[in-house]
Amino acid sequence: MDSIQKTIGRETECSGMGMFRGESTKLNFKPAPLNSGICFVRVDLPNRPRIPAHVDALSSDYKRVFLRKEKAEVESVEHLMAALAGLGIDNIEIEINGREIPAGDGSAKLFLETLKKAGIVKLGGEKKVFKVKTPITVRSENASLMAVPYEKGLMLSYTLDFNGSFIKRQTYDIEFTEENFCREIAPARTFGLSTYVEEFKKLGLGKGVTDENSIIVHEDGKMTKPISTKPAKLRFPNEFVRHKILDLVGDLYLANVVIQGRIVANRSGHSLNVQLAEKIARVA
Repeated sequence: MDSIQKTIGRETECSGMGMFRGESTKLNFKPAPLNSGICFVRVDLPNRPRIPAHVDALSSDYKRVFLRKEKAEVESVEHLMAALAGLGIDNIEIEINGREIPAGDGSAKLFLETLKKAGIVKLGGEKKVFKVKTPITVRSENASLMAVPYEKGLMLSYTLDFNGSFIKRQTYDIEFTEENFCREIAPARTFGLSTYVEEFKKLGLGKGVTDENSIIVHEDGKMTKPISTKPAKLRFPNEFVRHKILDLVGDLYLANVVIQGRIVANRSGHSLNVQLAEKIARVA
């Protein structure tokens, strides 16, 4: 990845429905100056509160991560954050007229396409780089996530394993570059296990789920669209492990650093991802 800080060349926007709440929102992306970081602005609230896209603003809730500054919140930021990481954008202001980021097609494609149209420009200053010198590990029951030294940039390794149910064990390793991210990771879509469907309904979540933005995986390995229940077609044979890497990239970018190291993930989700991001931010 380029070592120079970047922003976008001009204002651009996108809109859509959030996956969890089913509410439509619009995002307006604006160029931002050197060292200003990534910031969300809730333009629908009094005084237009600003919420930094940083671990200090993290608040977690049932299999998802959202940001909060006082009473203002933004949720479902991981796919957008992954797109910003993939394009190397360090500084940007994102106006949003609601609480939840649009789901798009359940991947990072909507944000990549929108940001690329605006153009990416260099700002001149050096990115903040965190070089992993000693292992950093977080664990929870049978899941783990570790950052270890690696000299060539950022390598991501993920193992997805549901103990023989739902999905056969998938392992994927990828060198993190803009080209690799845009081609191999960004198009991978959100998936959910059939056993979680009723839990989400009870919590009043999943109101924005469509046949286009999600895949349901059943215990026997069958994959269906969530609304029509028709068979779902994958973009990659191992699309699910790629999507877990997509989430991981977005969550780790909340540390606001470029990581030089190898990230080794075993069954990790948002909770462990942000715990590692918090640890990295503290020592970076």
